[in-house]
Amino acid sequence: MKNNVSTVAGQTATKKEIFGHAVAGFGQNLIYGFWSGYTMVFFTDVFGIAASAAGLIVLFSRIWDAINDPMMGAIADRTRTRWGRYRPWLLFMALPIVIFLTLNFSTPNLSGGAKVTYAAVTYILMSMAFTGVDVPYWTLPSAMSSEPNQRGSIFATSRLSTTLSSLLVSIIAVPVITAFSGNGNAAGYRNAALFFGCGGAALYLVGFLFIREHVEPVAKQKFSLNSTLMVIVKNKPLLLTLAAFILINTANYIRSGLAIYYAANNLGSISLVPILSLVAVPGMIIGMLLTPALMRKFDKRSLFITFCLAGAALYFIYFLYGYQNLTGVLVFTAIAPIPLGSLSILASTMISSTIEYMEWKTGQRNEGIISSSQTFSSKVCIAIGGGLSGLILTLSNYVPNQQQTVATLNVFHGTLTLAPTILLLIAIVPMLFFDLTNEKYAQIVEELKQRRASQME
Repeated sequence: MKNNVSTVAGQTATKKEIFGHAVAGFGQNLIYGFWSGYTMVFFTDVFGIAASAAGLIVLFSRIWDAINDPMMGAIADRTRTRWGRYRPWLLFMALPIVIFLTLNFSTPNLSGGAKVTYAAVTYILMSMAFTGVDVPYWTLPSAMSSEPNQRGSIFATSRLSTTLSSLLVSIIAVPVITAFSGNGNAAGYRNAALFFGCGGAALYLVGFLFIREHVEPVAKQKFSLNSTLMVIVKNKPLLLTLAAFILINTANYIRSGLAIYYAANNLGSISLVPILSLVAVPGMIIGMLLTPALMRKFDKRSLFITFCLAGAALYFIYFLYGYQNLTGVLVFTAIAPIPLGSLSILASTMISSTIEYMEWKTGQRNEGIISSSQTFSSKVCIAIGGGLSGLILTLSNYVPNQQQTVATLNVFHGTLTLAPTILLLIAIVPMLFFDLTNEKYAQIVEELKQRRASQME
């Protein structure tokens, strides 16, 4: 018997396993939501780093991720333990993440360049630790089930879970920081980081206990730097999806990077941050819940283009409407996430489909490497979004803890509305060349099944 295709140890993932993946995702975004949402304001308003320096820290840390994420994907693909390849990383990285998240939000008595260096080093260490669990986590659905519809459902369930987790962080983060600020705001951020880190790590462990991997790797599969690169370079559907994914997520991270500044200055109170987050969640959930059913009826590419157009239209109308009326802002905040929720599920499912596409073309199954391209792309978006957020704060003449000018407020509003409008429209372009249709994918899956059956004889 030849061993050049993957094997399946079980037909589908159980409800308990899907629940475990969602629980781990909830913990993941407890950590990520606090880290990504509050690092910039912590650096600028608490630790006392210039906005431009803070933006550069985020930007250059992501340059390292250009190497770090694919490396982690390759490491995960090569991992062999009695628990599987990707599941054990939920266990391995729980404690390191707690440590580095806490250090990221600590304020040692430093000044000048030493302060910037400390912020950069701790941010990069936290980024590496998070990669150590993030890449295996988003690879797990492809190892939990070989059924494309169930895989899409796992992504949808976990995206829903991570969205709810982000909502929870946005609602309770400021109260938690305030509650822990017994001897100053700096202590509040550090203790809040410890709080969210420990909570997230505990849920990682629950996920580790519940999840099982059913799709086994190709036996004696060979790895090399060249083959690793080819998995990405020669995977046309993956590259096109990633291009669209980067454009959409860059808009999201620009918005999230400036959201706290927008609420505090344009809308008048930082206390509106949890309200805006709460209002946005139902729309995001609607988009996510609708997508699995829509994917069974319509081609993914057509759905992707449709939701890009819908999202661009909503944000452009929001731009024209302005921010003076809070009720109107809340309405747009509620409905704009519907297409974004759908796009997040579509992108994840389309990327995971390229795993079978490359196995069909090459006989190599590289879930970790392909999945790492998505997490890497997310970090590219964070880098661009964080860097641009810092640049926008600088160019708009933002002054921390002061009344902002009308021009600065207009820059904030224009950025939060026109950036998504433009980038969503540009994201349609790569989808015009995406040819891994539902019909073609079904043919690929069927041919792989036939290969497996013939090699078992």
